[in-house]
Amino acid sequence: MKPSYGVIVGRFQVTDLHDGHMELFRQVRNRHKGNGGVIVFIGVAPAGITQDNPLDFATRKAMIQAKFPDFTVLPLKDTRTDETWSDNLDEKIDEAVGSCLAEVTLYGGRDSFVPHYSGKHTPVELTLPVEVVSIKGTDNRKEFSNNVIESPEFRAGMIYAASHLWPVTLMMVDVAILNYDRSEVLLVQKPGENGKWRFAGGHVEARKGTVETNGRHEALEETDVDLIDQEYIGSAVIDDWRYRQPDRSVMTAFYAGRVSGMATKAGDDVHAAHWFRLDQLTTYQMVTEHMELLMMLHKYLKRFSVRTMSDPKEEAHADTV
Repeated sequence: MKPSYGVIVGRFQVTDLHDGHMELFRQVRNRHKGNGGVIVFIGVAPAGITQDNPLDFATRKAMIQAKFPDFTVLPLKDTRTDETWSDNLDEKIDEAVGSCLAEVTLYGGRDSFVPHYSGKHTPVELTLPVEVVSIKGTDNRKEFSNNVIESPEFRAGMIYAASHLWPVTLMMVDVAILNYDRSEVLLVQKPGENGKWRFAGGHVEARKGTVETNGRHEALEETDVDLIDQEYIGSAVIDDWRYRQPDRSVMTAFYAGRVSGMATKAGDDVHAAHWFRLDQLTTYQMVTEHMELLMMLHKYLKRFSVRTMSDPKEEAHADTV
């Protein structure tokens, strides 16, 4: 007798298997009792843990096998196209069943993987009871996204999730706002920085468009000035005290931009904005994380024959900071 396998594919990004999952699993198990069994492939997103994919493979495998310990549970990575994904699924099935004589049937419910599959097996779309068809994993995730549960297990889960996040480099943009002849720069001051100054800037947000657009937005938001031109200076890793964590780092894209007038007003989260003559400005006046950016600006301005240091001694000292 040929071994008979039922194959289920899904994401199962839920706190627990809901009635729809349970009904699907029970139906497939009943069809493949005895010689063969049930194989569950869990979709694994390439971006790791995210809001839409908060549970990793190991967590979802444990959830399924807690209720169906006889099921084989395997990962299936997402791919760019449905065709490649289908080929990968067929290959993984062949590896799992280990026999060219095995009979394999793929099963799905409504809104399942079936419309995306174009492989060599014939999928079967099972009819599930009306009361379980409408259950959505999205609703489950939304319900628990802001639900704090007082239990050691909940806190252990948060620690586990944080430990499996990918290292993140936060993208920033900073702008050296210059007057028209590039002899002065507009700096801002934020609370709690001991009177030190910094370039206008902030986090890059995709909703605001490109990095350049973000830079113009930050300049306008923090100093009420509109840049008439903008040029990329370079990038730098920023030693930002807020993100000194093994899995966090900060990278900034540094731009220079000019304004036609010098009227300004502090806005957003800054409490002061002030123009400085570049030939009198030193790194001592800057917050630590922007000292390197000031040196980058000095080097950039040499292209325009702009004097940016008060004397050669100051320049030599600044190069060693």
